Amino acid sequence: MSDTARQSYAVGALAGAAAFVLTYVLVYALSIATVQDALLTTVAEAFGDDRAAWKIVGWVFFNAQFVTTTITVTVPFLGGTSAVNFIAETESLSPVLYLLPPAVLTAAGIATARIDGATDIGRAVRVGTAVVLGYLPLAVLGAVLFTVSAGDSGQGAPTLLTAVVLAGVVYPAVFGSVGGAIATVVGDS
Repeated sequence: MSDTARQSYAVGALAGAAAFVLTYVLVYALSIATVQDALLTTVAEAFGDDRAAWKIVGWVFFNAQFVTTTITVTVPFLGGTSAVNFIAETESLSPVLYLLPPAVLTAAGIATARIDGATDIGRAVRVGTAVVLGYLPLAVLGAVLFTVSAGDSGQGAPTLLTAVVLAGVVYPAVFGSVGGAIATVVGDS
């Protein structure tokens, strides 16, 4: 692999990591009031952690990428496991949240292709896809960090496999490559 290719993939990884953080910050800004007022009082109290707002915003962040939150309650006669998408199932969270990850990842792909100077659409798509290199590790880390546990009573967390595959790989690969292609097409005009 040439130094130019390494540099392009490093830029893509940095753009992917920045996209993950920026998307989380935007989701946080748009949902924290709802999480604190509605979801937090119901969900966090059930799990015994009233300071878990940032983790529950993480659930919403993953829900914006169609990753469900798996909630498991192990209380006798009340227990069970369910998969929830709070954006889809709560009227107080805007469906606009679904647009944030694609928009930010597309912008990351555009930036990566522009910095690379890609003029060939094939190269731009490959370089744009490099955002996976930065997004995936943070998606895995986020899926683990956004776990809220109530000891033996239960827990809630993003569904791990879907978080890794859908949010960590598919979203950044698809939208990063779209961004790379856009950078080339717009750059040619």
